[in-house]
Amino acid sequence: MPKIKFEKTLLIGSGTIPWYMKAKRWAKKQKFPISFLLLGAIEWLKNFWIDVKIYNNMRDIDRQAEALKKHWEEHDEPTTPHVVETGVFGDEGWSIEISNPVVERGTPTISTGMVTPSDAQRLQEDEGDQGTT
Repeated sequence: MPKIKFEKTLLIGSGTIPWYMKAKRWAKKQKFPISFLLLGAIEWLKNFWIDVKIYNNMRDIDRQAEALKKHWEEHDEPTTPHVVETGVFGDEGWSIEISNPVVERGTPTISTGMVTPSDAQRLQEDEGDQGTT
């Protein structure tokens, strides 16, 4: 009675069998010394093919990145900050206001002011801390 062999293939993803799997299956059916050499050559070709695919994809990504940068440079308007400062440092009751229309989105302007210096002695008397001087 003839010997019957079955071979199962599990397809994951796109459902197509890559060339190297077909070649390995074919090489395994050959006689020993030739199958051994064919499997080694197929493995080397598979690694070389993967390296070339990676190189081509990276080259394509670099090309797309350069095109995107070029597009941005052509269509981006240079934004120069418009900074307005008011106030004089050190004057009594001074304040400073910095505005930048690029950053501001309708927020109210913020002013800071310098508070008059506190009197440490007066604070000690208010707190009732008589032990320290």
